[in-house]
Amino acid sequence: MSQVHDSAGRRRSGRAHIAVAALATGALLLTVIGCSSTTSASTGTGPPATLAPVQSGTVEISARDNSFVAETVTVAAGSTLVWRNDGRNDHNIVAVDKTPFHVDTAQFEPKASYEYVAKAPGTYRYYCSIHGTADKGMIGTVQVVAR
Repeated sequence: MSQVHDSAGRRRSGRAHIAVAALATGALLLTVIGCSSTTSASTGTGPPATLAPVQSGTVEISARDNSFVAETVTVAAGSTLVWRNDGRNDHNIVAVDKTPFHVDTAQFEPKASYEYVAKAPGTYRYYCSIHGTADKGMIGTVQVVAR
């Protein structure tokens, strides 16, 4: 049997050396596998992430008192979005950045609705300026994905 010395100069048997080598190899293998899965996820080789389950057809969003329900929706391009004012108060839909839809307060009183056909893929943020700001309060996000 071969003799191996550790860093302190002590003799170890060949079996101890083999066990240490096996543990080191296993740890290296786990590290490589972990890096591999992280790398493939970050390289964009899979489908793009969605903010919510993808819906198609007619998708309704309710404006209730001080919130949009659902606050975040993901739809396939070509879907019709319908906002309904189910609350007791007037609301509006104010675009953030290049969001292609909006509705003024005068057209979005209680029981009113607003429709928009989602065409261009992208993520579009909006809010009700009566009950929030672009970043808090009554906010919403529509993500449009290609069919």
